Formats: sequence, C-alpha cells, structure tokens
Amino acid sequence: MMTIADIEKITTVLKSMIQYELSLSDFYMQCGNTWKEDQAFWQNLARAEVGHAENIQRMQEIILKKQGKFELGRPFNPIALNTAIAGIKDITGRLTSGAFSFEKILFTARDIEQSILESRYAEIVKTADLEYQTLMKGILSDTSEHKKIILEKIEGIKKELNKRQFPPLATRPVSQ
Repeated sequence: MMTIADIEKITTVLKSMIQYELSLSDFYMQCGNTWKEDQAFWQNLARAEVGHAENIQRMQEIILKKQGKFELGRPFNPIALNTAIAGIKDITGRLTSGAFSFEKILFTARDIEQSILESRYAEIVKTADLEYQTLMKGILSDTSEHKKIILEKIEGIKKELNKRQFPPLATRPVSQ
C-alpha cells in the first residue's frame, strides 16, 4: 500500500503529465495553424493529446479512490517532465516565426512521440485495476499509432522528393 507521501509524489507526476499532454496538444494545433494544408492531420493528433490528459486525470482520480489497489512503481522525475514541457513550449513558440520546415517539424514530432516519457507512464504505479489499466493502454496505443502515422507522413515526403529528383524515364526530356 502507498503512503501519503507516495500519493503526493504520484499526484505531482500525474499533474505534470497532464501539462505535458496539453503542451503537446498546443504544439500540434500550432502545426495545424502553420501548415493549413495538413491541418486535419495535426488537429487529430492534438485532440488525441487532450484525450490523454483527460485519461490521466481519470487515472489520478482512480488512484485516489482506490489507493489500496496501487503500489508505487518506478520513480518518475517530474523535473524531466518539466524540461520536456519547456522544450515543447519553446518549439511551439518558434513555429510562428517560421523557424522550422514542415519536414523538420515532422521529425521533431516523431522524436517527441518516440521519447521515453510516454512509454514510461505505465511504470509509475503497479496495479491490476482494470479501469486504470484500460486508460493507460489507450494512451500507449494512441502513442504507438501517432508514431506510425507520423512515420507514414515522413515516408510520403521522402517519396515525393525522390519523384521530383528522379522522375520516371518516360517523363524525362529526350536529349538529342
């Protein structure tokens, strides 16, 4: 069983996780505002991050209600989360100044989604609570899907660039 100090630590981390997810949502919304032609792509990611924040809020409520069903898991450093939040906010702020190309921001989004932060969420507490586990699995599944669709977008850009650099022989001008 967790102590009051354990609950306070977890609550602090969960609140930081919520802020991380909301910062990531803001980042994706700004990407959509910057690249209007791909706005739906970015907005879908942004909505999912808001959903993650809502799930984490519900997870916190579950922990507080059912404290006896939870054990403290791997320590999670809120400072690392706060550093990540500051980094995302910095990138989001610089988006409006045109500091990033579309390709660069896709690579940045990929790196964020591949970071260990979200993959370690499941390690914060140990529990067999089904409701909590379902919410956690939803976040992890969404994150995996985000990585996949961002990588697909990157691959699409690479293919388009290759087509421009190396058009099929039939469309190349014939030299005389």
